[in-house]
This record gives sequence, C-alpha cells and structure tokens, in this order.
Amino acid sequence: MTYHDIDIPLPAFIAIDWTGMTLALIPILLRFHLRRRQRQRQLQPQPFTRNLSDALILLSWLSGIVLISINTWKNSLRQHYIHQPPSFLYYGVPRPLAAHLLYVSWISLFFIYIALWSAKFALLAFYASLLRLQGRWARVTLACATLFATGTFALHMALLTRWCKPVSSNWNIDGELCSAVHDISSVTVSTAANVATDLAILCIPLFALASLLRRDHHHGGSMSIGSSGSTTGSYYHPDGSSSLPPLSLSVGGVSFTKSELSGLAFVLAMAALSITAALARFVTLELVQHVPKANITHTIDSEDSTSYV
Repeated sequence: MTYHDIDIPLPAFIAIDWTGMTLALIPILLRFHLRRRQRQRQLQPQPFTRNLSDALILLSWLSGIVLISINTWKNSLRQHYIHQPPSFLYYGVPRPLAAHLLYVSWISLFFIYIALWSAKFALLAFYASLLRLQGRWARVTLACATLFATGTFALHMALLTRWCKPVSSNWNIDGELCSAVHDISSVTVSTAANVATDLAILCIPLFALASLLRRDHHHGGSMSIGSSGSTTGSYYHPDGSSSLPPLSLSVGGVSFTKSELSGLAFVLAMAALSITAALARFVTLELVQHVPKANITHTIDSEDSTSYV
C-alpha cells in the first residue's frame, strides 16, 4: 500500500498544541468558578473527593502544558535546521543533538500518561463524591475501577521504562533505536489497557443508574442521580396520584428527566471520544508499521499528540 505523508509545517504543530490546551482551559476555569460559587452558597465543607477531583483535573492540564512545551522546544529546534541538507540531519536536527532530542522526547511520554490518567482518576474521584450515599455495591464497583485504573497506569509506566533494554536504547542513535510507543506489540497492550480502563470507569454511572432504577421499581417511585449529582423523583399530588417530574421522558417504561439523560449522554460521549482516539492511534500505527520511516513531524510528534488525546 502506498503511504502518502501529510505535510504540516512545524509552526502549525506548535499552534495546534497551544490552541488545544487554551481551549481545554476554558471548561476547567468554568468548573472552578462554579465550584467557588457553590462553596459560597453552602455552609458545609465540600467532600474531599470533590476537591481531589478538581486537583487531578488541574494536574492533567499542567502535565499537558509540560508536554506541549517540550514539543514546542523540539519543533522550534527542528525549524531552526529545516533548511540544512537531509544528510546532515538525524530526526530533524544535527546528529550531535539527536540523542538529546530523543531523550527529551522519551521523558515527555511520561507526561502524556500522567495527563491521561489524571483525567481518569479525576472522574473516579467525582463519582466517589456522588456515590458516597449509595449502596455497598456501588462503592465496591468504584473501588474495583480505581484499582484497575491504578494497575493500567502502572502498566504504562512499566512499558516506558522496561520495554526497551537497556533503557538508553530509547535515545541510542548509534545502535538499534527502540521505542515502546512505536512498537506495535507494545501499542497493542497500551491500547487494550487504555480502552479497558475507560470501559471500567463507564460502568460506574451505568451501574449506579441501574441500581437506582431497580430500587425505584421496588418502591414504586422514581429517584435517580442527575448529571449534577442531585436526586429527582416522582411528584405526588394531594389526591394520591403521581406524575413524572417536569421535563421527563419515559423510555421502555422507565422514566428519565432531561437532566439525567443529558448527563448520561455526556458521560457516554466522553467515553466514546477517548476510546475512539485510542483505537484511531492503534489503527494508524498498524497501517504504517511496515512503511519506511516518515517525516519526523508525523512520527514522534504525531505519537505525542494522539496519545494525549
């Protein structure tokens, strides 16, 4: 199969990185603003897990900033030597600088997975704050998902540090160059672990919703968790009759408010986006693994970008 590279200028990569991180900051600042207003209205302190979720979201964004700062440095360095003869360059820079560039690139990979898993743990902490009043099985599901996410994070740290032996082969330009993120076997393990983690986290709100629906059916009422973590129920009239809450929808005999449906749709959309990005990265590397090395801006930097997504 003929592979046609897409020529994207190095400054465009830098602009894409910083534009994406700036846009990602907007919902984070909005979240912190709403949380501050909520604290001002409520006298009781916020749950520790809710504050932990905020801290992990911030850690994820800061890790992303470190990552794109490294990418900006690498691309700026390559841009400086872009007019040099190709025979003079190795990975886009003069050979004496190549080992250092590859070493810094290897370091940046840790920040990719720190950013990814900080976001996953932030969601787990947020669910913990919502499910603290739920039953034992909901808490058990949350604990299992947390342990699984911890294990997959440790797995990725092991892949980065143990896949290539010695570890210096990640930046060895004089021998056979090795990289866990460019080895299709390692990428297969990483993709499976990443997708499985997202599915495990997705099971938490679905399990909680199913538990509440079973409880509602048993008690003959309607009580469930909305997207904001609040509970909603059926309205009972003085004559003893009941009706659905305003803005509700009945699906298959089960009643959902639009708030619940929008919250569930958001959770499903975020899980689908993360899983799609992981699978797209895997399929792309699978297609080009036997193709002669492409331009550096579409190998290492593309790897960094798709991994962070």
